[in-house]
Amino acid sequence: MVRSVRLWIAVLLLAILSCCLIWRSCTAKEQNELPPLNYSESTSSAAVNTGAEATAAVTATTEKAAAAPAEAAEEYRPSASEPLLSRSKAEEITAKVQELHSSFPDFIGWLYMADSDIDYPVVQGTDNEYYLSHALNGSYYRSGTLFLDWRCSRDLSDGTNIIFGHNMQSGMFGDIRSYRDPAAFEAHRYGWFFTPDKVYLIEFFALSVVSGFDALYDVPCDLSQWYDGLLEAAEFKRDAAITDKLIAFSTCASDYDNARALFAGVLTEQESIEDCICPEK
Repeated sequence: MVRSVRLWIAVLLLAILSCCLIWRSCTAKEQNELPPLNYSESTSSAAVNTGAEATAAVTATTEKAAAAPAEAAEEYRPSASEPLLSRSKAEEITAKVQELHSSFPDFIGWLYMADSDIDYPVVQGTDNEYYLSHALNGSYYRSGTLFLDWRCSRDLSDGTNIIFGHNMQSGMFGDIRSYRDPAAFEAHRYGWFFTPDKVYLIEFFALSVVSGFDALYDVPCDLSQWYDGLLEAAEFKRDAAITDKLIAFSTCASDYDNARALFAGVLTEQESIEDCICPEK
């Protein structure tokens, strides 16, 4: 009788453990497949949606783009190997920046890179934890929001800057995984950071894999030492003219516990948005 009771208890515990493992697996999969927040139609606080609302908004945006005049679709869009933007993309980002700046106090700018999923708002919180799991409007969101290290100056006046984002299967900084291929690294040379009053060109020069506890994360710090440290740890690197500002995108890597990938570039303020626009072809 006692053995029978023990057997039933063991079976029950095993069933509970199996259910927990299945739930955890489904939760992880759901997080990876969560659609990105949509900022295409409207960037007001009421329009920052999650879940099914975001999916519907993305679908509506896609249908609207498909119905646009043919001539709009023919506009040349520079690739990530060119230090240029199309006029429509520059105007689109500028409009988003101005609206988000007026609606969300933590918003600092918009990050964009052609030929990638990197096309997101950037915020800065009071720590490096909150926006790992919160949307721009402060609501809980598992994918989080790209954010500047809380110790850096929000106006990018420091020489060394780090922006954090999750390594997602699709979206956020997940594309950085693919840049650990020589051809992909070579093809992704430039990105853009728009703030409410400035436009910066990012010229990427290194992709490094380091520990999350590495001294490279102690920012702001000496510019030359940070540059040398990034190159020393780089898997891939190329020549770049160092200026007074550097920036790195940080995301998780799977090489070992607490491994991080740093995709680093030179941050150069542009004199005018017109200087960034690709000539019509």
